[in-house]
Amino acid sequence: MSDLAATAASYTVRELFQRAFRIYGPRIAVTAEEGQWTYAELGEQARRLATALHGLGLRPGERVAVLSETRPEYVAAYAALAQLGITVLTLNIRLHPDELRYCVESGKPAALLASGPLTHLVAGLRGAGTPVRSWICFDGAQDGFEGYPELLAAAGDGAPPAADVRASDIHNVLYTSGTTGRPKGAMISQGAAAIRGLRLAQWFGLTPDDGFVGWLPLFHCGGDESLYATMLTGGTFGTLRRADAETMFRMIERDRLSWTLLLPGVITDFLHHPRRADYDLTSFRFAIGYANMMPNVIQQLTKACGIDFYDAFGQTESSYLLAHGVSHPGEPPSLRKLPSPLLDVRIVADDLTELPPGQPGECVVRGPSVMSGYLDDPAATDAAFRGGWLHTGDLLTRHEDGTLSFVDRKKYLIKTGGENVYPAEVEQVIAAHPAVQEVAVFGVPDERWGETVKAAVVLHPEAELDAAGLDAWCRERLAGYKRPRYIAFLAAAELPRSTTGKVQRHELAARPARPEERV
Repeated sequence: MSDLAATAASYTVRELFQRAFRIYGPRIAVTAEEGQWTYAELGEQARRLATALHGLGLRPGERVAVLSETRPEYVAAYAALAQLGITVLTLNIRLHPDELRYCVESGKPAALLASGPLTHLVAGLRGAGTPVRSWICFDGAQDGFEGYPELLAAAGDGAPPAADVRASDIHNVLYTSGTTGRPKGAMISQGAAAIRGLRLAQWFGLTPDDGFVGWLPLFHCGGDESLYATMLTGGTFGTLRRADAETMFRMIERDRLSWTLLLPGVITDFLHHPRRADYDLTSFRFAIGYANMMPNVIQQLTKACGIDFYDAFGQTESSYLLAHGVSHPGEPPSLRKLPSPLLDVRIVADDLTELPPGQPGECVVRGPSVMSGYLDDPAATDAAFRGGWLHTGDLLTRHEDGTLSFVDRKKYLIKTGGENVYPAEVEQVIAAHPAVQEVAVFGVPDERWGETVKAAVVLHPEAELDAAGLDAWCRERLAGYKRPRYIAFLAAAELPRSTTGKVQRHELAARPARPEERV
């Protein structure tokens, strides 16, 4: 294919944003607690930012880091940087300052945009040797930072020169929250970002009347993919700086928002909030999350709110829409997931031989939404794409009807006395107990068996259950070697979580098993 033909045949997330600004102009694009912005207003803000950044000397192919909560300015930055052909390094605001230093020093951004309350996290990076030339604060000029509002005001009516942006150019880098080692930057191309938005819009049947409750950070695929899908369909993207249930209720009622992700750590706050019934939530039609982790809670949520729930399976490297199941109001989740369009999904053995239905194997995928590799990490990229497929590291089972069931992460496998135990299998049994709100299962050292099973359990409010009762429940439903030998009852706030609400099992496993937890 010639260069001209390749250009004509490509579609980028830059075009996705520009189309939205052009055809949805008067509609509400972004909403926040403090106000609303139409598509035309958001497009003007993005134009001014692109003009200002070009004036600061930033050019296509460079990188800009963003350290911020979810807010309208972050959305404008995504659009402006896509217009310029500049890669966005999305920094996780919960990283330790040393991890942020690593991301900045390795990513080499030419500029850094930060929210005012977070500038202290990177203040120590300013100095000799830093790759950052321009430091910009969304909340106005402060020590060492130029002010975002001032930059926009000075931009005037001009526009930067049109950049030659290709679908294969890297749009953003999403840092994965690995359990060991440094964060890895998954590179998402302009074309892959646009496809991710298209896949979500089609799968969930989004229309201009839909609005997303955007508490999930834009430095995670669940946040940025949902943004692209909203821009594609002319809906409203609600920005929340933190996951506060009552703020969600207010914005759903005020802006008629209709969908969101409800993940562990957030879903129970949403469901059990004492003032939920005080708000008009009739526009809210579905949520997305992890049904296998808390099936009882999901059933309660769909019944109480009259909504559908999509049981998610996906990852940063491929898209969070890899395979989803759906349960309707009041239904128990089936935990079977249907592979979504535009991704080839296979369940394979270590030699990439496709496995028959019913036999667990690694899920590998390929398709236009897959990442372009890990930033400046060819060894990790080669390992992830062994054999020409993206290796998810997840073990799944395919059923005769083509649906998939999640088994567990390969690395979480517990080997006890020569037997293999998948923590997710044990978690599903424990989570089915009516008193259990959430559970995490992991391996701990054992003098006799090498490793044994431990469960950290959170009970529903006011529910009563002791270790003996839970052990009896497991004895009826699990093989002996799969039963937890240690059970710890915790408060929900004691579970260590990632930004997306996933329990950090490696942190729980690092805590010593105490004699009083033995069953």
